[in-house]
Amino acid sequence: MSKPVTFITGCSDGDIGAALCNGFIAKGFIVYATACSVTAMSDLTHKNVRKLAVDVTDDVSVANGITQVYAETEGTDVLVSNAGYSHIGEGAKVIETNFFGFVRLVQHVVPLMAKRQHGTVVAIGSILGEMATPFQGFYNASKAALHSYTDTLRMECRPLKLKIVLVAPGSIKSNISVKSAYTVPADSLYKSFEKQIKHVMFQSQTKDFGVMSMDTNEFATIVVGKVISPKPPQYLTLGGFSTKMWILQWLPRTAAQGLIWSMAQKEPKPGTYGPM
Repeated sequence: MSKPVTFITGCSDGDIGAALCNGFIAKGFIVYATACSVTAMSDLTHKNVRKLAVDVTDDVSVANGITQVYAETEGTDVLVSNAGYSHIGEGAKVIETNFFGFVRLVQHVVPLMAKRQHGTVVAIGSILGEMATPFQGFYNASKAALHSYTDTLRMECRPLKLKIVLVAPGSIKSNISVKSAYTVPADSLYKSFEKQIKHVMFQSQTKDFGVMSMDTNEFATIVVGKVISPKPPQYLTLGGFSTKMWILQWLPRTAAQGLIWSMAQKEPKPGTYGPM
């Protein structure tokens, strides 16, 4: 019997996707690991890894990647849409990557999965898709759209016998903030908030505000175990601040946003807000 196959986006070294690759490999999968550049995945060296250069913002690139997988295997058993971007100053690219990147994958993979009436689609969202925080409007919006689209997809895929899983991570240690280094423009209305803005970007990598970032490998192990179970959950949230965010959703919205703003506007501790 051939090994099961998973296709994962956003697998650059140090990212969540790379850890997910190792998690699926440990469970006996053949993993098609993708990133914009193959050289960005140098740490993935296992014999069961197949590296592909795929840009989720490019329809042709996505189509070519999926075509290669189906030419070499019986089909994708698990699709994981993990590629993400969070640069505050590049709103269009954030939405194009985080939301439309997933849409492209779905358009190319779901019809092929449907032919076999077999497959699991995993969307890596964010707790910020449930409850927004200041200074990350486009990122919040992209993840909220992703969550809504995933919920819709789950209903529409019921007659196709496909499973749809939405994962909403909290603070997970990764390189996403480092890749999104940002300097507030000199003429910005929020120049005086530069430290706070950068802290919001980097707080997933710190222990400030009571946030304990979850180890990337621990996160991947839990997610993979849930995804490949006979009855994977429709929704899974874990990581630093995920419990607090869940509680905030039960408060009146005005009160919840007031608490979030009070935390976000505090002067952060030195060393907790990335490079200045």
